[in-house]
Amino acid sequence: MMGMVESEATRLLHERPLETFWSPQGTVDIWRPTSQIIVTRVVGMLREGGAAAIEAAVRRQIMEGYRHIGFHDWEEMTDYEPNSRTRLTALGVTTLHTLEGAHFLLRSRVVTFGVQVANIIVKKLTVYPTRAEFEQALTAALRTQGHAPSSGTKPPSLRRPPLSEG
Repeated sequence: MMGMVESEATRLLHERPLETFWSPQGTVDIWRPTSQIIVTRVVGMLREGGAAAIEAAVRRQIMEGYRHIGFHDWEEMTDYEPNSRTRLTALGVTTLHTLEGAHFLLRSRVVTFGVQVANIIVKKLTVYPTRAEFEQALTAALRTQGHAPSSGTKPPSLRRPPLSEG
């Protein structure tokens, strides 16, 4: 069962994102596999423009009348601009009434600290200690929301290579 659980989340994160924000320091990919779920992946630094792209996707979703469930694969995020954290924390506070929960996969201590601080205010953030647990939670949410798994074979890994130095 575990292999099947991982494959649905893995497939989703290998599909072409709905939107991508790119900067020389990092990339943000955004998917919306169901009306209520938004999935993001950040590699490198989260710049304010990337945070603005995430905010815009969430606000569009809420304006359409849906509650928000976020899954954020930020395992490869190395850092963030202070304005990015401020923007996303403010988003969480101002949309708290529509936020069912936000789920994070993190590795960076700086990013983990930022999410912990935000959770003091938001109180609906969950951090997963392993990729397997994060993918299992994402797959369960997708199934609950009626997401049909994509066809095709399971990719070997959902990790992208780190940004090259230089």
